Amino acid sequence: MPAERPNVLLLMADQLRHDALGCAGSSTARTPNLDRLAAEGTRFSQAVTPTPICMAARYSLLTGRRARETGVTANGGPGGPDAPTPLWPTLMTCLNDAAYTTRGVGKFHFGRRPFGFQHQELMEECIDCLAHDDYLKHLQRSGVPTRFPQGLRDLLYYQPQTSGVPEPRSQNRWVADCSNAFLEEHAAYDGGRPFFLWSSWIAPHPPFAPVEPWDDVFDPDDMPPPVYADRPLESLPAPARAHRGRLDGAHLDPPRMRRIAALYHGQVAHVDACVGSVLDRLDALGLSKNTLVLFLSDHGEMLGDHGLSQKNTPYEASVRIPLIARWPGRIPAGAVDDRLACLTDVLPTVLDAADPPFPTELPPLPGASLLAPAPEREAHVIDFGHDDQRWVCRRSDKEKYVFWASGGREEAYDLAADPHELENLAERDDPPAWVARWRAAALAWEREHGLGDRSTDATGFRVWPEPPLDDAARAAAAGRVEINDGRWADRLPPGHPHPVESAAEAFDRAIAKETTLDPTKLSVDAYFAAGGSLAGTAWNR
Repeated sequence: MPAERPNVLLLMADQLRHDALGCAGSSTARTPNLDRLAAEGTRFSQAVTPTPICMAARYSLLTGRRARETGVTANGGPGGPDAPTPLWPTLMTCLNDAAYTTRGVGKFHFGRRPFGFQHQELMEECIDCLAHDDYLKHLQRSGVPTRFPQGLRDLLYYQPQTSGVPEPRSQNRWVADCSNAFLEEHAAYDGGRPFFLWSSWIAPHPPFAPVEPWDDVFDPDDMPPPVYADRPLESLPAPARAHRGRLDGAHLDPPRMRRIAALYHGQVAHVDACVGSVLDRLDALGLSKNTLVLFLSDHGEMLGDHGLSQKNTPYEASVRIPLIARWPGRIPAGAVDDRLACLTDVLPTVLDAADPPFPTELPPLPGASLLAPAPEREAHVIDFGHDDQRWVCRRSDKEKYVFWASGGREEAYDLAADPHELENLAERDDPPAWVARWRAAALAWEREHGLGDRSTDATGFRVWPEPPLDDAARAAAAGRVEINDGRWADRLPPGHPHPVESAAEAFDRAIAKETTLDPTKLSVDAYFAAGGSLAGTAWNR
Protein backbone atom coordinates (compact mmCIF):
# COMPACT_ATOMS: atom_id res chain seq x y z
CA MET A 1 0.00 0.00 0.00
CA PRO A 2 1.41 3.46 -0.88
CA ALA A 3 2.92 5.38 2.03
CA GLU A 4 0.62 8.32 1.36
CA ARG A 5 -2.58 7.24 -0.29
CA PRO A 6 -4.30 9.92 -2.39
CA ASN A 7 -7.62 11.50 -1.66
CA VAL A 8 -10.15 10.89 -4.43
CA LEU A 9 -12.55 13.61 -5.56
CA LEU A 10 -15.13 12.46 -8.10
CA LEU A 11 -17.00 15.37 -9.70
CA MET A 12 -19.99 14.32 -11.79
CA ALA A 13 -22.48 16.17 -13.97
CA ASP A 14 -25.60 14.52 -15.37
CA GLN A 15 -26.35 14.40 -19.10
CA LEU A 16 -23.36 16.55 -20.07
CA ARG A 17 -22.31 16.30 -23.71
CA HIS A 18 -18.68 15.57 -24.47
CA ASP A 19 -18.46 18.66 -26.68
CA ALA A 20 -20.03 21.17 -24.25
CA LEU A 21 -16.69 22.24 -22.72
CA GLY A 22 -14.28 24.88 -23.94
CA CYS A 23 -11.35 22.48 -23.55
CA ALA A 24 -13.14 20.07 -25.91
CA GLY A 25 -13.18 22.71 -28.64
CA SER A 26 -16.57 24.33 -28.06
CA SER A 27 -16.68 27.98 -29.08
CA THR A 28 -20.03 28.32 -27.29
CA ALA A 29 -19.26 26.94 -23.83
CA ARG A 30 -18.02 29.02 -20.90
CA THR A 31 -16.23 26.51 -18.70
CA PRO A 32 -13.04 28.20 -17.40
CA ASN A 33 -12.76 25.97 -14.32
CA LEU A 34 -13.09 22.69 -16.19
CA ASP A 35 -10.75 24.05 -18.84
CA ARG A 36 -8.26 24.77 -16.04
CA LEU A 37 -8.71 21.25 -14.68
CA ALA A 38 -7.94 19.86 -18.14
CA ALA A 39 -4.88 22.12 -18.44
CA GLU A 40 -3.61 20.79 -15.09
CA GLY A 41 -4.48 17.18 -15.93
CA THR A 42 -5.42 14.97 -18.86
CA ARG A 43 -8.59 15.02 -20.93
CA PHE A 44 -9.68 11.69 -22.39
CA SER A 45 -11.15 12.70 -25.74
CA GLN A 46 -12.69 9.33 -26.68
CA ALA A 47 -14.46 8.45 -23.42
CA VAL A 48 -17.87 6.79 -23.60
CA THR A 49 -20.56 5.54 -21.27
CA PRO A 50 -21.21 1.78 -21.16
CA THR A 51 -24.98 2.42 -21.21
CA PRO A 52 -26.38 5.89 -21.97
CA ILE A 53 -28.99 6.28 -19.24
CA CYS A 54 -28.68 7.42 -15.64
CA MET A 55 -29.14 4.30 -13.49
CA ALA A 56 -27.37 1.79 -15.71
CA ALA A 57 -24.38 4.08 -16.25
CA ARG A 58 -24.10 4.83 -12.53
CA TYR A 59 -24.27 1.18 -11.52
CA SER A 60 -21.44 0.45 -13.97
CA LEU A 61 -19.41 3.37 -12.61
CA LEU A 62 -20.09 2.23 -9.04
CA THR A 63 -19.06 -1.39 -9.56
CA GLY A 64 -16.87 -1.37 -12.65
CA ARG A 65 -19.25 -3.99 -14.11
CA ARG A 66 -21.33 -4.05 -17.28
CA ALA A 67 -25.13 -4.14 -17.35
CA ARG A 68 -25.27 -7.94 -17.65
CA GLU A 69 -23.55 -8.27 -14.27
CA THR A 70 -25.31 -5.40 -12.47
CA GLY A 71 -28.72 -6.41 -13.81
CA VAL A 72 -29.46 -2.76 -14.71
CA THR A 73 -29.87 -2.21 -18.44
CA ALA A 74 -31.89 1.02 -18.28
CA ASN A 75 -33.53 3.06 -15.51
CA GLY A 76 -34.63 0.22 -13.25
CA GLY A 77 -33.25 -2.73 -15.19
CA PRO A 78 -35.10 -5.82 -16.39
CA GLY A 79 -36.95 -6.36 -13.12
CA GLY A 80 -38.12 -2.81 -12.55
CA PRO A 81 -36.84 -0.04 -10.25
CA ASP A 82 -37.04 -2.14 -7.08
CA ALA A 83 -35.41 -5.29 -8.43
CA PRO A 84 -32.43 -6.46 -6.40
CA THR A 85 -29.12 -6.24 -8.21
CA PRO A 86 -26.05 -8.44 -7.74
CA LEU A 87 -23.92 -7.37 -4.82
CA TRP A 88 -20.47 -6.39 -6.10
CA PRO A 89 -17.70 -4.43 -4.40
CA THR A 90 -18.21 -0.72 -5.02
CA LEU A 91 -15.95 2.30 -5.10
CA MET A 92 -16.96 3.03 -1.53
CA THR A 93 -16.74 -0.46 -0.04
CA CYS A 94 -13.26 -0.90 -1.46
CA LEU A 95 -12.10 2.43 -0.04
CA ASN A 96 -13.82 1.79 3.30
CA ASP A 97 -11.70 -1.34 3.58
CA ALA A 98 -8.65 0.86 3.10
CA ALA A 99 -9.72 3.21 5.96
CA TYR A 100 -10.94 6.03 3.70
CA THR A 101 -13.66 8.44 4.77
CA THR A 102 -16.39 8.20 2.12
CA ARG A 103 -18.97 10.92 1.50
CA GLY A 104 -21.57 11.42 -1.25
CA VAL A 105 -23.30 14.71 -2.09
CA GLY A 106 -26.06 15.19 -4.68
CA LYS A 107 -27.77 12.88 -7.16
CA PHE A 108 -26.95 9.17 -7.20
CA HIS A 109 -30.13 7.49 -8.50
CA PHE A 110 -29.56 4.39 -6.39
CA GLY A 111 -32.95 4.36 -4.70
CA ARG A 112 -31.42 5.65 -1.44
CA ARG A 113 -29.16 2.61 -1.24
CA PRO A 114 -25.84 3.80 0.25
CA PHE A 115 -23.67 1.08 -1.37
CA GLY A 116 -20.86 1.79 1.08
CA PHE A 117 -21.10 5.53 1.62
CA GLN A 118 -20.43 6.33 5.26
CA HIS A 119 -22.59 9.43 4.82
CA GLN A 120 -24.72 10.90 2.04
CA GLU A 121 -26.46 14.21 1.49
CA LEU A 122 -29.05 13.50 -1.20
CA MET A 123 -30.55 15.66 -3.93
CA GLU A 124 -32.60 13.45 -6.22
CA GLU A 125 -35.28 13.84 -8.92
CA CYS A 126 -39.07 13.36 -8.68
CA ILE A 127 -39.17 13.21 -4.89
CA ASP A 128 -42.36 11.87 -3.33
CA CYS A 129 -41.43 12.38 0.33
CA LEU A 130 -39.75 15.42 1.87
CA ALA A 131 -37.99 13.27 4.45
CA HIS A 132 -36.06 11.46 1.71
CA ASP A 133 -34.27 14.46 0.22
CA ASP A 134 -31.71 16.59 2.04
CA TYR A 135 -31.81 19.40 -0.51
CA LEU A 136 -35.58 19.79 -0.26
CA LYS A 137 -35.28 19.92 3.52
CA HIS A 138 -32.61 22.60 3.10
CA LEU A 139 -34.97 24.69 0.94
CA GLN A 140 -37.79 24.30 3.44
CA ARG A 141 -35.59 25.33 6.36
CA SER A 142 -34.39 28.31 4.31
CA GLY A 143 -37.93 29.51 3.60
CA VAL A 144 -37.75 28.94 -0.18
CA PRO A 145 -41.33 27.96 -1.18
CA THR A 146 -40.53 26.40 -4.56
CA ARG A 147 -42.41 23.23 -5.49
CA PHE A 148 -40.18 22.10 -8.36
CA PRO A 149 -36.61 23.21 -7.59
CA GLN A 150 -35.18 21.43 -10.64
CA GLY A 151 -37.86 22.85 -12.92
CA LEU A 152 -41.20 21.54 -14.19
CA ARG A 153 -41.29 18.17 -15.93
CA ASP A 154 -44.53 16.92 -17.49
CA LEU A 155 -45.64 19.28 -20.29
CA LEU A 156 -42.51 21.46 -19.95
CA TYR A 157 -39.94 18.70 -19.41
CA TYR A 158 -37.94 19.60 -22.49
CA GLN A 159 -39.15 23.18 -22.92
CA PRO A 160 -37.41 26.44 -21.94
CA GLN A 161 -38.05 27.69 -18.43
CA THR A 162 -36.37 29.46 -15.50
CA SER A 163 -36.12 28.31 -11.91
CA GLY A 164 -37.26 30.73 -9.21
CA VAL A 165 -34.82 29.45 -6.58
CA PRO A 166 -32.31 32.14 -5.49
CA GLU A 167 -28.82 31.27 -6.70
CA PRO A 168 -27.33 30.86 -3.19
CA ARG A 169 -29.98 28.18 -2.52
CA SER A 170 -29.84 26.57 -5.97
CA GLN A 171 -29.20 22.89 -6.53
CA ASN A 172 -25.87 23.52 -8.18
CA ARG A 173 -24.63 25.77 -5.38
CA TRP A 174 -25.89 23.37 -2.68
CA VAL A 175 -23.74 20.52 -4.01
CA ALA A 176 -20.69 22.80 -3.98
CA ASP A 177 -21.46 24.18 -0.51
CA CYS A 178 -21.95 20.70 1.01
CA SER A 179 -18.77 19.49 -0.69
CA ASN A 180 -16.77 22.43 0.61
CA ALA A 181 -18.17 21.97 4.10
CA PHE A 182 -17.03 18.34 4.03
CA LEU A 183 -13.54 19.33 2.86
CA GLU A 184 -13.26 21.90 5.66
CA GLU A 185 -14.48 19.43 8.26
CA HIS A 186 -12.22 16.66 7.04
CA ALA A 187 -9.13 18.88 6.99
CA ALA A 188 -9.86 20.15 10.51
CA TYR A 189 -10.79 16.89 12.23
CA ASP A 190 -9.89 13.88 10.11
CA GLY A 191 -6.84 14.92 8.14
CA GLY A 192 -4.94 11.79 9.10
CA ARG A 193 -7.12 9.69 6.81
CA PRO A 194 -7.62 10.01 3.07
CA PHE A 195 -11.11 10.78 1.78
CA PHE A 196 -13.33 9.81 -1.12
CA LEU A 197 -15.83 12.55 -2.00
CA TRP A 198 -18.35 12.03 -4.80
CA SER A 199 -19.98 15.37 -5.68
CA SER A 200 -22.84 14.78 -8.12
CA TRP A 201 -24.85 17.51 -9.85
CA ILE A 202 -28.22 16.89 -11.52
CA ALA A 203 -27.56 19.66 -14.04
CA PRO A 204 -27.55 19.94 -16.98
CA HIS A 205 -30.13 17.11 -17.03
CA PRO A 206 -33.57 18.41 -18.12
CA PRO A 207 -35.72 20.25 -17.27
CA PHE A 208 -33.46 23.02 -18.55
CA ALA A 209 -34.34 25.55 -15.88
CA PRO A 210 -31.30 27.53 -14.70
CA VAL A 211 -31.60 29.97 -11.85
CA GLU A 212 -31.03 33.67 -12.46
CA PRO A 213 -28.67 35.02 -13.74
CA TRP A 214 -27.53 31.79 -15.44
CA ASP A 215 -30.69 31.69 -17.55
CA ASP A 216 -29.48 34.77 -19.47
CA VAL A 217 -25.75 34.11 -19.77
CA PHE A 218 -26.05 32.96 -23.39
CA ASP A 219 -27.74 34.70 -26.30
CA PRO A 220 -29.96 32.18 -28.10
CA ASP A 221 -28.93 33.71 -31.41
CA ASP A 222 -25.37 32.55 -30.73
CA MET A 223 -26.36 28.92 -30.35
CA PRO A 224 -25.40 26.57 -33.18
CA PRO A 225 -28.36 24.72 -34.70
CA PRO A 226 -28.75 21.01 -33.96
CA VAL A 227 -27.17 18.60 -36.42
CA TYR A 228 -29.48 16.69 -38.79
CA ALA A 229 -32.58 18.04 -37.03
CA ASP A 230 -34.70 17.18 -40.06
CA ARG A 231 -33.77 13.49 -40.08
CA PRO A 232 -36.74 11.62 -41.61
CA LEU A 233 -38.86 9.90 -38.98
CA GLU A 234 -38.96 6.67 -40.96
CA SER A 235 -35.17 6.41 -40.75
CA LEU A 236 -35.31 6.29 -36.95
CA PRO A 237 -35.61 2.90 -35.23
CA ALA A 238 -38.85 2.67 -33.27
CA PRO A 239 -37.31 3.03 -29.76
CA ALA A 240 -35.79 6.39 -30.77
CA ARG A 241 -39.03 7.95 -31.94
CA ALA A 242 -40.20 8.75 -28.41
CA HIS A 243 -37.15 10.96 -27.97
CA ARG A 244 -38.34 13.05 -30.86
CA GLY A 245 -41.72 13.26 -29.18
CA ARG A 246 -40.15 14.69 -26.02
CA LEU A 247 -38.96 17.70 -28.06
CA ASP A 248 -42.60 18.49 -28.89
CA GLY A 249 -41.59 20.09 -32.18
CA ALA A 250 -38.70 22.18 -30.83
CA HIS A 251 -36.18 20.71 -33.30
CA LEU A 252 -38.12 22.35 -36.16
CA ASP A 253 -38.82 25.57 -34.21
CA PRO A 254 -35.44 27.39 -34.35
CA PRO A 255 -36.18 30.18 -31.82
CA ARG A 256 -37.38 27.67 -29.23
CA MET A 257 -34.54 25.23 -29.90
CA ARG A 258 -31.94 27.99 -29.64
CA ARG A 259 -33.41 29.09 -26.30
CA ILE A 260 -33.31 25.49 -25.04
CA ALA A 261 -29.65 25.24 -26.08
CA ALA A 262 -28.85 28.55 -24.37
CA LEU A 263 -30.42 27.33 -21.12
CA TYR A 264 -28.54 24.02 -21.37
CA HIS A 265 -25.24 25.86 -21.71
CA GLY A 266 -26.28 28.17 -18.88
CA GLN A 267 -26.64 25.15 -16.63
CA VAL A 268 -23.25 23.84 -17.76
CA ALA A 269 -21.66 27.21 -17.00
CA HIS A 270 -23.25 27.27 -13.53
CA VAL A 271 -21.97 23.76 -12.78
CA ASP A 272 -18.54 24.89 -13.95
CA ALA A 273 -18.60 27.81 -11.52
CA CYS A 274 -19.58 25.48 -8.69
CA VAL A 275 -16.88 22.98 -9.62
CA GLY A 276 -14.45 25.90 -9.52
CA SER A 277 -15.42 26.71 -5.94
CA VAL A 278 -14.72 23.10 -4.89
CA LEU A 279 -11.34 23.08 -6.66
CA ASP A 280 -10.49 26.42 -5.05
CA ARG A 281 -11.35 25.05 -1.61
CA LEU A 282 -9.18 22.02 -2.28
CA ASP A 283 -6.31 24.40 -3.11
CA ALA A 284 -6.90 26.61 -0.08
CA LEU A 285 -6.77 23.61 2.24
CA GLY A 286 -3.52 22.36 0.71
CA LEU A 287 -5.16 19.14 -0.49
CA SER A 288 -4.75 19.42 -4.26
CA LYS A 289 -1.27 17.95 -4.50
CA ASN A 290 -2.30 14.55 -3.22
CA THR A 291 -5.85 14.35 -4.55
CA LEU A 292 -6.87 12.42 -7.62
CA VAL A 293 -9.64 14.52 -9.22
CA LEU A 294 -11.94 12.94 -11.78
CA PHE A 295 -14.58 14.93 -13.67
CA LEU A 296 -17.09 13.06 -15.81
CA SER A 297 -20.72 12.57 -16.79
CA ASP A 298 -22.94 9.51 -16.90
CA HIS A 299 -23.95 10.05 -20.55
CA GLY A 300 -24.54 12.79 -23.09
CA GLU A 301 -27.57 14.67 -24.43
CA MET A 302 -28.89 14.77 -28.02
CA LEU A 303 -30.07 18.42 -27.74
CA GLY A 304 -31.96 18.25 -31.03
CA ASP A 305 -29.32 16.38 -33.03
CA HIS A 306 -31.02 13.90 -35.38
CA GLY A 307 -34.26 15.56 -34.25
CA LEU A 308 -33.93 13.85 -30.87
CA SER A 309 -33.86 14.73 -27.20
CA GLN A 310 -32.47 12.86 -24.23
CA LYS A 311 -30.01 9.97 -24.34
CA ASN A 312 -30.78 6.20 -24.67
CA THR A 313 -29.56 6.18 -28.28
CA PRO A 314 -26.22 5.06 -29.79
CA TYR A 315 -25.40 8.39 -31.46
CA GLU A 316 -22.28 10.33 -30.55
CA ALA A 317 -24.01 13.13 -28.62
CA SER A 318 -25.58 10.47 -26.40
CA VAL A 319 -22.76 7.96 -25.80
CA ARG A 320 -19.67 10.15 -25.57
CA ILE A 321 -18.87 11.82 -22.27
CA PRO A 322 -16.35 14.30 -20.87
CA LEU A 323 -13.65 12.66 -18.75
CA ILE A 324 -10.83 14.65 -17.12
CA ALA A 325 -8.30 13.36 -14.58
CA ARG A 326 -5.82 15.38 -12.49
CA TRP A 327 -3.24 14.13 -10.02
CA PRO A 328 -0.12 16.32 -9.86
CA GLY A 329 3.03 14.35 -10.52
CA ARG A 330 1.15 11.20 -11.57
CA ILE A 331 -1.03 12.32 -14.47
CA PRO A 332 0.44 14.44 -17.31
CA ALA A 333 -0.68 18.06 -17.29
CA GLY A 334 -2.22 19.59 -20.40
CA ALA A 335 -2.42 16.26 -22.22
CA VAL A 336 -5.17 14.92 -24.46
CA ASP A 337 -5.36 11.13 -24.32
CA ASP A 338 -7.09 9.60 -27.36
CA ARG A 339 -7.36 6.06 -25.96
CA LEU A 340 -10.77 4.41 -25.95
CA ALA A 341 -11.89 5.04 -22.36
CA CYS A 342 -15.11 4.24 -20.50
CA LEU A 343 -16.84 4.74 -17.15
CA THR A 344 -15.89 1.16 -16.33
CA ASP A 345 -12.27 2.36 -16.19
CA VAL A 346 -12.96 4.54 -13.13
CA LEU A 347 -12.98 1.76 -10.51
CA PRO A 348 -9.74 0.19 -11.83
CA THR A 349 -8.17 3.68 -11.80
CA VAL A 350 -9.13 4.24 -8.16
CA LEU A 351 -7.92 0.74 -7.25
CA ASP A 352 -4.61 1.54 -8.94
CA ALA A 353 -4.25 4.87 -7.13
CA ALA A 354 -5.39 3.90 -3.63
CA ASP A 355 -4.48 0.18 -3.65
CA PRO A 356 -7.38 -0.94 -1.44
CA PRO A 357 -8.15 -4.63 -0.91
CA PHE A 358 -10.14 -6.18 -3.76
CA PRO A 359 -11.46 -9.76 -3.87
CA THR A 360 -9.28 -11.77 -6.23
CA GLU A 361 -11.82 -14.56 -6.64
CA LEU A 362 -14.26 -12.35 -8.54
CA PRO A 363 -14.49 -12.25 -12.35
CA PRO A 364 -12.03 -9.77 -13.87
CA LEU A 365 -13.15 -6.19 -14.29
CA PRO A 366 -13.82 -5.16 -17.91
CA GLY A 367 -12.11 -1.81 -17.49
CA ALA A 368 -8.48 -0.74 -17.06
CA SER A 369 -6.67 1.90 -15.02
CA LEU A 370 -6.27 5.26 -16.71
CA LEU A 371 -3.01 5.63 -14.79
CA ALA A 372 -1.48 2.72 -16.71
CA PRO A 373 -0.40 2.61 -20.36
CA ALA A 374 -3.32 2.43 -22.76
CA PRO A 375 -4.66 -1.13 -23.16
CA GLU A 376 -5.06 -2.62 -26.62
CA ARG A 377 -8.68 -1.89 -27.51
CA GLU A 378 -9.99 -2.07 -31.04
CA ALA A 379 -13.42 -0.86 -29.96
CA HIS A 380 -15.81 -0.38 -27.07
CA VAL A 381 -19.26 -1.94 -26.94
CA ILE A 382 -22.11 0.20 -25.63
CA ASP A 383 -25.45 -1.45 -24.93
CA PHE A 384 -28.89 -0.45 -23.76
CA GLY A 385 -32.21 -1.97 -22.69
CA HIS A 386 -33.73 -5.38 -23.10
CA ASP A 387 -36.27 -7.14 -25.31
CA ASP A 388 -37.62 -4.88 -28.09
CA GLN A 389 -35.86 -1.81 -26.66
CA ARG A 390 -32.41 -3.36 -26.85
CA TRP A 391 -29.59 -2.16 -29.04
CA VAL A 392 -25.88 -3.02 -29.15
CA CYS A 393 -23.27 -0.60 -30.50
CA ARG A 394 -19.64 -1.36 -31.27
CA ARG A 395 -17.63 1.86 -31.53
CA SER A 396 -14.06 2.96 -32.13
CA ASP A 397 -12.88 6.50 -32.78
CA LYS A 398 -13.24 5.83 -36.51
CA GLU A 399 -16.14 3.41 -37.01
CA LYS A 400 -19.46 2.46 -35.45
CA TYR A 401 -21.90 -0.42 -35.91
CA VAL A 402 -25.34 -0.65 -34.23
CA PHE A 403 -27.90 -3.46 -34.10
CA TRP A 404 -31.44 -2.61 -32.96
CA ALA A 405 -33.59 -5.52 -31.74
CA SER A 406 -36.73 -3.69 -32.87
CA GLY A 407 -37.09 -4.60 -36.52
CA GLY A 408 -33.51 -5.86 -36.71
CA ARG A 409 -32.36 -2.49 -37.99
CA GLU A 410 -28.67 -1.86 -38.53
CA GLU A 411 -26.65 1.33 -38.63
CA ALA A 412 -22.99 1.81 -39.54
CA TYR A 413 -21.05 5.06 -39.67
CA ASP A 414 -17.59 6.11 -40.76
CA LEU A 415 -16.93 8.47 -37.85
CA ALA A 416 -13.65 9.70 -39.31
CA ALA A 417 -15.32 10.94 -42.50
CA ASP A 418 -18.83 11.45 -41.11
CA PRO A 419 -18.60 12.52 -37.43
CA HIS A 420 -22.24 13.69 -37.37
CA GLU A 421 -23.52 10.28 -38.51
CA LEU A 422 -25.42 11.51 -41.53
CA GLU A 423 -24.95 8.50 -43.83
CA ASN A 424 -25.95 5.03 -42.67
CA LEU A 425 -23.50 2.77 -44.51
CA ALA A 426 -25.43 -0.36 -43.51
CA GLU A 427 -28.22 0.70 -45.87
CA ARG A 428 -25.94 0.82 -48.90
CA ASP A 429 -26.28 -1.82 -51.57
CA ASP A 430 -22.54 -2.39 -51.13
CA PRO A 431 -21.66 -1.60 -47.50
CA PRO A 432 -17.95 -1.50 -46.63
CA ALA A 433 -16.39 -4.85 -45.77
CA TRP A 434 -15.79 -3.81 -42.17
CA VAL A 435 -19.56 -3.67 -41.48
CA ALA A 436 -19.91 -7.48 -41.69
CA ARG A 437 -16.86 -7.96 -39.46
CA TRP A 438 -18.20 -5.52 -36.88
CA ARG A 439 -21.64 -7.17 -36.96
CA ALA A 440 -20.01 -10.51 -36.16
CA ALA A 441 -17.90 -8.96 -33.39
CA ALA A 442 -20.95 -7.25 -31.85
CA LEU A 443 -22.88 -10.54 -31.91
CA ALA A 444 -19.99 -12.41 -30.29
CA TRP A 445 -19.80 -9.77 -27.56
CA GLU A 446 -23.54 -9.93 -26.96
CA ARG A 447 -23.41 -13.70 -26.50
CA GLU A 448 -20.49 -13.57 -24.07
CA HIS A 449 -20.87 -10.26 -22.26
CA GLY A 450 -24.33 -8.96 -23.17
CA LEU A 451 -27.71 -10.49 -22.43
CA GLY A 452 -26.80 -13.84 -23.99
CA ASP A 453 -29.76 -16.12 -24.67
CA ARG A 454 -32.16 -13.34 -23.84
CA SER A 455 -31.07 -11.33 -26.87
CA THR A 456 -29.50 -13.92 -29.20
CA ASP A 457 -30.29 -17.36 -30.59
CA ALA A 458 -28.55 -19.87 -32.83
CA THR A 459 -29.03 -17.68 -35.90
CA GLY A 460 -27.88 -14.36 -34.46
CA PHE A 461 -29.48 -11.41 -32.67
CA ARG A 462 -33.08 -11.84 -31.62
CA VAL A 463 -35.38 -9.57 -33.62
CA TRP A 464 -38.64 -8.10 -32.36
CA PRO A 465 -41.39 -6.84 -34.69
CA GLU A 466 -41.04 -3.14 -35.30
CA PRO A 467 -44.23 -1.14 -34.60
CA PRO A 468 -45.72 0.31 -37.79
CA LEU A 469 -45.13 3.94 -38.55
CA ASP A 470 -48.86 4.66 -38.68
CA ASP A 471 -50.73 7.82 -37.77
CA ALA A 472 -50.63 6.97 -34.05
CA ALA A 473 -46.85 6.46 -34.15
CA ARG A 474 -46.38 9.73 -36.03
CA ALA A 475 -48.51 11.57 -33.48
CA ALA A 476 -46.51 10.09 -30.59
CA ALA A 477 -43.27 11.12 -32.26
CA ALA A 478 -44.62 14.63 -32.73
CA GLY A 479 -45.33 15.08 -29.02
CA ARG A 480 -45.02 12.99 -25.89
CA VAL A 481 -45.99 13.86 -22.33
CA GLU A 482 -45.41 11.92 -19.12
CA ILE A 483 -46.75 12.89 -15.70
CA ASN A 484 -43.66 12.24 -13.59
CA ASP A 485 -43.11 15.19 -11.26
CA GLY A 486 -42.45 14.37 -7.61
CA ARG A 487 -45.49 14.64 -5.36
CA TRP A 488 -43.73 15.53 -2.11
CA ALA A 489 -45.54 18.87 -1.72
CA ASP A 490 -48.97 17.24 -2.03
CA ARG A 491 -48.13 14.81 0.76
CA LEU A 492 -47.08 17.23 3.47
CA PRO A 493 -48.88 16.70 6.77
CA PRO A 494 -51.42 19.22 8.09
CA GLY A 495 -49.75 22.03 9.97
CA HIS A 496 -46.48 21.76 8.04
CA PRO A 497 -44.62 24.92 9.09
CA HIS A 498 -43.15 26.02 5.75
CA PRO A 499 -45.10 27.35 2.74
CA VAL A 500 -45.00 25.75 -0.69
CA GLU A 501 -46.12 27.49 -3.86
CA SER A 502 -49.07 26.07 -5.77
CA ALA A 503 -48.55 24.12 -8.98
CA ALA A 504 -50.15 27.00 -10.93
CA GLU A 505 -47.81 29.53 -9.34
CA ALA A 506 -44.83 27.33 -10.16
CA PHE A 507 -45.98 26.98 -13.77
CA ASP A 508 -46.51 30.71 -14.30
CA ARG A 509 -43.16 31.58 -12.77
CA ALA A 510 -41.34 29.00 -14.88
CA ILE A 511 -42.66 30.35 -18.19
CA ALA A 512 -42.73 34.06 -17.29
CA LYS A 513 -39.58 34.91 -19.30
CA GLU A 514 -40.09 32.45 -22.15
CA THR A 515 -41.12 34.31 -25.29
CA THR A 516 -40.67 31.23 -27.53
CA LEU A 517 -43.25 29.13 -25.66
CA ASP A 518 -46.80 28.88 -26.98
CA PRO A 519 -49.41 26.38 -25.79
CA THR A 520 -50.61 25.90 -29.37
CA LYS A 521 -47.17 24.43 -30.21
CA LEU A 522 -47.20 21.87 -27.38
CA SER A 523 -49.06 18.61 -26.82
CA VAL A 524 -51.60 20.10 -24.44
CA ASP A 525 -54.32 17.61 -25.38
CA ALA A 526 -51.98 14.70 -24.62
CA TYR A 527 -51.08 16.41 -21.35
CA PHE A 528 -54.73 16.63 -20.34
CA ALA A 529 -55.32 13.02 -21.43
CA ALA A 530 -52.45 11.92 -19.18
CA GLY A 531 -54.06 13.65 -16.21
CA GLY A 532 -52.28 16.99 -16.37
CA SER A 533 -53.90 20.30 -15.54
CA LEU A 534 -53.34 23.97 -16.34
CA ALA A 535 -56.01 25.13 -13.89
CA GLY A 536 -55.20 28.52 -12.44
CA THR A 537 -52.27 29.17 -14.79
CA ALA A 538 -51.85 32.03 -17.25
CA TRP A 539 -52.29 29.59 -20.11
CA ASN A 540 -55.62 28.38 -18.73
CA ARG A 541 -56.81 31.94 -18.28
